[in-house]
Amino acid sequence: KTYLNAKILAIKRRLHILIFNDFNPYPKAPANLYFSPSYIVDNNKYKNQKFKYKNSNKNNDKIWRINSRNKIKQLLSISSNLYCKNVLDINIKIKKGYTRKRIYLEFSKNRHAPIDIITKNNINKFKGVIICMQGTNSGAHLNLGEIKMPADVFKVKNGSSLAMQAAEFGFIAVSFERIGFGERREIKLQNRNLSPTIDFSFHSLLYGNSSLGETVAEIAVLVKWLKKKYSSKYKIWLKGYSSAGTTAIAAAASDDNIDGIAVGGCVGLANETILKRGATGYNDIPSLLKWFDQDVMISLISPRPCIIVAGTSDHIWPYKFAEKALKVPKIIYKSDKSENNLVLLKGNKGHTYYPDIIWPKIIDIFKNNRNKKYNG
Repeated sequence: KTYLNAKILAIKRRLHILIFNDFNPYPKAPANLYFSPSYIVDNNKYKNQKFKYKNSNKNNDKIWRINSRNKIKQLLSISSNLYCKNVLDINIKIKKGYTRKRIYLEFSKNRHAPIDIITKNNINKFKGVIICMQGTNSGAHLNLGEIKMPADVFKVKNGSSLAMQAAEFGFIAVSFERIGFGERREIKLQNRNLSPTIDFSFHSLLYGNSSLGETVAEIAVLVKWLKKKYSSKYKIWLKGYSSAGTTAIAAAASDDNIDGIAVGGCVGLANETILKRGATGYNDIPSLLKWFDQDVMISLISPRPCIIVAGTSDHIWPYKFAEKALKVPKIIYKSDKSENNLVLLKGNKGHTYYPDIIWPKIIDIFKNNRNKKYNG
């Protein structure tokens, strides 16, 4: 009888989830009483942020930028102990007309990552270097148009092949595997979560670190390594979508060694985007919203190029929220006389790549910024 009751409840639960997307057998809360934990978070939304932009005075702006950048580094807990060393490289066949070099990098003891450098064979002078990153997808192989998981079929069809696109347009493309994805997915832990970032994010917090900060730290030393490899001959940009775009914004905001970014599906103030849905731990930086929101982080990229594409029907980061998040950055870019380096492009779909929209603008801005040097 006990087993039968459990079975009936299990079937009832599954049916409710299937039909109503939830199973709630509990009594309804009395009027004006709030039990859901997200209401607790809502209570913090409208508190003053200490580094929220308030001035348009040049001297005040300079101090504000210095303080904000230092605070970002502190909040992200960016490690200064990493290095970037080539421990192994091999040539791998790729489609005709292109070269692929696989390099295995070491960042510290027991910390390694693969990168693939893709170039087109008939290019005499490259436009620059673009580090390509995937969002919360199966892995960096999508940058190369490779299919390894069922959902990859749709990702590749929608334009995931960032590194191949970059190489096609005359850039040196660097495909970077982020922590927790693809070849760097978690395989050591027992009972690991399905989301690729939850375990590492929360385990990092126990040591006062953050998953996003650890990734940003790797990008910082990778950029230095690439500048040394190519004798600072080329400007180095980051390109990524969704959580990879979030990564690019945080990296460029905290490190002016990065020359520009092109991102999509990742821009909007927290109370309209990430606080409206379930979390994976990657975007959740302790105390961040006590100090500032994403508008400040994007502002710190100025005067360097920042290209953003947002879909009108993106279910997380729609175009209308990106517009609102760029109010402060527009002021800062204008103050730096670099209005043309902050670009918001509108996509007519949802949460996807939009290569046909973003690449012409990347090429145009690379050309216009070829000989410019910025202090960030």
